[in-house]
Amino acid sequence: MPRRREPRPAPALELKTTRLAGIQVILNSAEHAALNTHLTTLFAATPDFFAGEAAVFECGRLPADAASPDWTWLAQELKSRGLNPFAVQNASSELAAAAAQAGLLVLNDVAPAPTAAPVDAPSAPQAEAAPEPAAAPAAAPTRIIDKPLRSGQRVYAAGGDIVVLAAVNPGAEVIADGSIHVYAPLKGRALAGARGDASARIFTTHLEAELVSIAGVYRTFESAPDAAVARKPAQIRLADASQIVIEPL
Repeated sequence: MPRRREPRPAPALELKTTRLAGIQVILNSAEHAALNTHLTTLFAATPDFFAGEAAVFECGRLPADAASPDWTWLAQELKSRGLNPFAVQNASSELAAAAAQAGLLVLNDVAPAPTAAPVDAPSAPQAEAAPEPAAAPAAAPTRIIDKPLRSGQRVYAAGGDIVVLAAVNPGAEVIADGSIHVYAPLKGRALAGARGDASARIFTTHLEAELVSIAGVYRTFESAPDAAVARKPAQIRLADASQIVIEPL
């Protein structure tokens, strides 16, 4: 009778490639005073919103001759608000060196090298079969929520829009890869275009939100929104890929 082979024990440590998900902290300024002021404003209404999230500093918008921010102070400020910054990307050599001294990783995106033509390629053109038309991706159905969302509840519409027919209370969160429609008071958080769709929008019949986001661009409300839209029908969209615009509906 063949001897049964014992399973090999799992190694104590393994390495695998992965694509890390996290928050991108886009730096438009390296000035200490400006950063300090905006951090205070941004996190005033929702100090624990990003608790536990990893974060990467995106430096691509900083001027080429920008002085290095105080990376140690900036990382500590974000840590005190629940974020865990660990790296910088798209940084100049000077910024990257200063960030590395502060203990941050430097991420570089490397484009794949072009593929060389095979040396034995035939000189005469070869007939190619017509490519089959790509199948259109199936549209995700719109998700409909008809019950109030309480504090701590989170709903997500993957690949499509979401319609909420009841109140989104403070501390509740609505997320959609597409647009968000709230036909009731929106008092919690609404994040549309969660996978980067900058054309997504947020619509509500009663705007009183804690935080809104389109394609990763956030805006918090340390006080009520502007009088023109506060507690009124409004739409929220993204302008110039970087600015939240709130308009009466």
